[in-house]
Amino acid sequence: MTKWEQFEEFLFEVAPLGGCIGPSTAIAPVLGETPAETSQIIQAYLDAQRSQTSRTLYVLRREGRTKSAIWYSGVRTADVRAIGHEYFEDVQKKFLRALQPDLTRVAARNPRAAKKCEAIIVAVGEGALTVLRAAVDGIDLEGDEE
Repeated sequence: MTKWEQFEEFLFEVAPLGGCIGPSTAIAPVLGETPAETSQIIQAYLDAQRSQTSRTLYVLRREGRTKSAIWYSGVRTADVRAIGHEYFEDVQKKFLRALQPDLTRVAARNPRAAKKCEAIIVAVGEGALTVLRAAVDGIDLEGDEE
């Protein structure tokens, strides 16, 4: 039995209909694993869930990032919205932590590149991220509350 299949048995016992599973630090003692091993098990489940030939019963998602992430399972419309929001937050954090500071530093060191750097910061920060947020927030279909 693979790690992800063992984790699925745990999910079936803890949250058979989906819902909050908890942070990996709280899941670890129940599984009899370290938090690092639990993170690897969760990652194995995510890999299985994302496979073209997935057989997972649940769809995992998280709220928050890194060690403070709270894990959930579910397939409701609210879960779809939450997955979209998580993706948006991941992209936004990546931009704010890496791309923007790097471009700001290039602009400070190379005045000839400053206009290009500023244009990219505006295009991504005010343009692309706004469009991405609208995409994950703005799709509203009938029956969107299931």
